[in-house]
Amino acid sequence: MIAKIKHMTIEAELPTVMPIGDLSRKYPETTFNITNGHWLKKDERILYITSKDWNEEHHKTLKKHKAVMHLEKIGNVVMIHMKSNILKSFEQKNMTIIYPTTLKNGKHKIEFLINEKQLNDLKQVLPGCKVLQINDSYNPKIELTDRQEEIVSKAQSLGFFKYPREVTLTELAKLLKISKATLSQTLRTVENKAINNILNWRGNQ
Repeated sequence: MIAKIKHMTIEAELPTVMPIGDLSRKYPETTFNITNGHWLKKDERILYITSKDWNEEHHKTLKKHKAVMHLEKIGNVVMIHMKSNILKSFEQKNMTIIYPTTLKNGKHKIEFLINEKQLNDLKQVLPGCKVLQINDSYNPKIELTDRQEEIVSKAQSLGFFKYPREVTLTELAKLLKISKATLSQTLRTVENKAINNILNWRGNQ
């Protein structure tokens, strides 16, 4: 029997070994958002973090943290390459994190598509995490044209959205017989629709 997937929002206190947890505890009034993340090795990962209140002191704090290997500011997003194995075993179990996640005063609020067993596993990794909300489904409606749906479906099937990508923008454009500019614009349009629908859906909860 396949475990039923639910949309859950949890809140968990991040351990002191996590640079972003220590950062948010040092600046408890500041809200940070993790926009994405991925693993490089068993104990190394990349996180992308942003905040409307980001300043040089935040940057210095992270740079001094013993777990931070590299720090780079890209526009209004900061890329953190750090040593960490927190959640590594858990995140390999086909669960889905809905980005961005929110971090304030050491507490990390995360939305998941997750089943009950995975939730119990998570509680073992992050003792004290609490469930804030559970919904039976997560299905914001996104209206796409037939052509947009065709392009996104092709991109998904060929691994364009994976990390690392399994097909480049140039290769995908050739397969679809359209220009790179058209393909890039289409993907950004769909991405913008998806983000707006997610934000609107959250606002109505």
